[in-house]
Amino acid sequence: MRSFLICLVLSLVATFASAQTTPTAPKPSMPPQGPSMVAGNLEQEDSVIVTIILKHQQNKNLPEIRRILEAQGFWDIFPPDDARVMSWNLAMGLGHVVTLMVPVSSVRRLNLALENGAWGAFDTEIYLSYDYKEVWEEYMERRSDAKEDRN
Repeated sequence: MRSFLICLVLSLVATFASAQTTPTAPKPSMPPQGPSMVAGNLEQEDSVIVTIILKHQQNKNLPEIRRILEAQGFWDIFPPDDARVMSWNLAMGLGHVVTLMVPVSSVRRLNLALENGAWGAFDTEIYLSYDYKEVWEEYMERRSDAKEDRN
């Protein structure tokens, strides 16, 4: 299943990348260049939002997980330098839930960072994502209007 999801994400990203005419990668310390408004957020036009779940392997304790991550250089390669961390949460009992904005040209580097750095410490899940907040807010506004019409 994991391989299927990874292949699906990579094929979607490849399709998206082929539709772009001039991809540009931002400098790591700079905000994304060429911003456009999408769902109320600034997004780079040639980037994708990726949600990554790094599930703690339950057969390892925290010191063991930390040793594996350090030995594999995880924190040196994840997240990739040109990825922007949109959120990073720790869900107790699950693990890390990381949302990144990644230039399309860096998706392979992101995948390799997870394969080379996280495997053995975390079980990984990767999902192509998008910001739904504005859609939800608009729906809730229309929904309250519809409730008033019923009274």
